[in-house]
Amino acid sequence: MSEPTPFLSQQAPKCPAWLLESAATAAPFVMGVVGANSLVAMETARDAHKAGLATPHLIGDEKVIRNLAAELDWDIANIAITHATGEDSIVTTATELVKDGTIQALIKGHVHTDRFMAGIIKRSSGIRGDKRLVHIFALFPPANADKDGGKPLLLTDGAVNVAPDFTTRQVMLCEMVRVAQILGRPRPRIAIISATETPITSVPDSLAAAELAAWGRTHLPQADISGPLSLDLALSPDAVAIKGIKDDAVAGFSDGLIMPDLTSGNVLFKALVWFKGACAAGVVIGGSVPIMLTSRADSPAARLASVALGAKLYCGD
Repeated sequence: MSEPTPFLSQQAPKCPAWLLESAATAAPFVMGVVGANSLVAMETARDAHKAGLATPHLIGDEKVIRNLAAELDWDIANIAITHATGEDSIVTTATELVKDGTIQALIKGHVHTDRFMAGIIKRSSGIRGDKRLVHIFALFPPANADKDGGKPLLLTDGAVNVAPDFTTRQVMLCEMVRVAQILGRPRPRIAIISATETPITSVPDSLAAAELAAWGRTHLPQADISGPLSLDLALSPDAVAIKGIKDDAVAGFSDGLIMPDLTSGNVLFKALVWFKGACAAGVVIGGSVPIMLTSRADSPAARLASVALGAKLYCGD
């Protein structure tokens, strides 16, 4: 008899009430749903609208969109729809709506991620500027979600940059500090993760972590930054005590983790979601508008949390 691993969490992710409340009080913004012709995309748009997080602008096959709205019993009489068919056309239409100021955020609907991002990163789209685009997850624990949501853990990059170079990791670090502050951590503690806390030539990313941490301490005085740190030393005070780490403001109490590459970031975020029941809000930042990369496998709570995080980042609150 086949059985799944017993490590899987039985607790469904839950979007923190405080996140929804704080995002809903921000100035309203229009969110382009890129490929609204799927049930999941329409559910996300409906839920975000109902929560007061964003005004959806639906982009896709208008007939399909209206049929889905009827299936959901959602009155979209006052919701804008821009008709487009074919993935490339839908993405191009969305970028044009960003250019002319019609929409202030993008969320991926029923289009493939590679086609979606390929259209966005083109210089002609007007979304990508001089900065690198980076992806940050804000992971919220299931405990006390109705109260304060617990301490969020930030994580990058688990979705966009496969093997980020030093310049890209500088942007990651700067943006992580900004996101942490927006989420209520005025002086965030950021760990640059490696397999070891000692820079050694046999572990190249430990040397890269030390270099990035040194740069961050010089250029980001509003944050505490340490690296390299192994995952246990970044998060567990017990591990810090056992290994005798002293005089490190980050060790054991990290608010954010800069991962070595996309694979490690992706594995860790999915482990926290599937083993712990974390709610993962993910946003691509560095462009002219926030970009939410949601997936069909994401829980409704995660999709809603991503919109809420995007709203807070857009409004700077």
